[in-house]
Amino acid sequence: MRTIRLNKEIEVFIAGIGAAQSFLMAFYSFSERKKDFRNLLLCLFFVSVTLRLTKSILWVYLDSIPLWFIDFGFIAHSISGPALFLYTLYFLFPKKWTSQNLLHFVPSSILLFFITSLSLNGFWNSGGYSFLLFHQVTYSGLAVTLLAVRFLSKKHQSPIDRTSVIWITTLVLGTALLQFLYFSNYILGLTPYLLGPVTYLPFIYFMAFLVFKNPSLLKHEASRKHQNIRLTEKELFHSAKQLQSLMKNEKLYLDPSCTLNKVAKQAKLPAYLVSHIVNNTIGKSFPDFLNGYRIEEAKKCLLHPKYRNTKIASIAYDCGFNTLSSFNIAFKKFTGVTPTKFQKVKASV
Repeated sequence: MRTIRLNKEIEVFIAGIGAAQSFLMAFYSFSERKKDFRNLLLCLFFVSVTLRLTKSILWVYLDSIPLWFIDFGFIAHSISGPALFLYTLYFLFPKKWTSQNLLHFVPSSILLFFITSLSLNGFWNSGGYSFLLFHQVTYSGLAVTLLAVRFLSKKHQSPIDRTSVIWITTLVLGTALLQFLYFSNYILGLTPYLLGPVTYLPFIYFMAFLVFKNPSLLKHEASRKHQNIRLTEKELFHSAKQLQSLMKNEKLYLDPSCTLNKVAKQAKLPAYLVSHIVNNTIGKSFPDFLNGYRIEEAKKCLLHPKYRNTKIASIAYDCGFNTLSSFNIAFKKFTGVTPTKFQKVKASV
């Protein structure tokens, strides 16, 4: 096997911190396991990647490595593909877990059962490792296919927020690259052995940044709460239209103390159902849903001759914002410019 032509200390540092960060992600996912079963799948995936990366590092830098650890490293590798595939499936297409999914882990279970009989020359180097690599590349392909089906299909589906799209896309594509580089090294003989672990580092750190900045990615409380919702997609879409019409016609957003419960009361719907519709059918968080109407109202005021000499702060308060700073932040988020710049640019057109 070929190795990367770098200083050994640099290789250890790069591959090692990738394995360490993967372990931390596994620990964090496990700590959130009670939120949703998907977090257990994610934990299983990161644990398997940690063991696989660690095995790769020890394989290169130790003169001898215990056979049992080599076997565990390869078995962990066999788990990573199915774990990520199932996580991706249930992340993109939420539904209840079925015991039939355990069939995906049958090959790994068989390997674990016969672990005392596995050897390098008698099994792994005699077709076992090749089968493992083809097995993982196949699962990576299936995960990528799920992404394509979810994001390219024209069939109406519940929207998914931008952060979640970035998270699952990075996770799937980063892992697919890792699996391919292992495949490319052994099967194709094109890439160095440690290129996979080294390349995976920026992906794992970016994923850590996303999940620690947006903890809600692993908090699926809404999914559990809404499992009893029996409305069809068509009915949810119709309710979303009614909710949007209510907000537009009644201008509930102008009330600075407007809350989810107040909107639900006006809509004569349970608060959990309104939350579900806003998050999953409309595809926004409730604050963004509310502020979207406020910003549109503010844009009209900023361009209306009646408000030409009115302070921007007054417009912000009139449109339902409690502070000028929150208005400025929301305005730039929705329009890309500050209120002052928006007013000047539009006035000059």
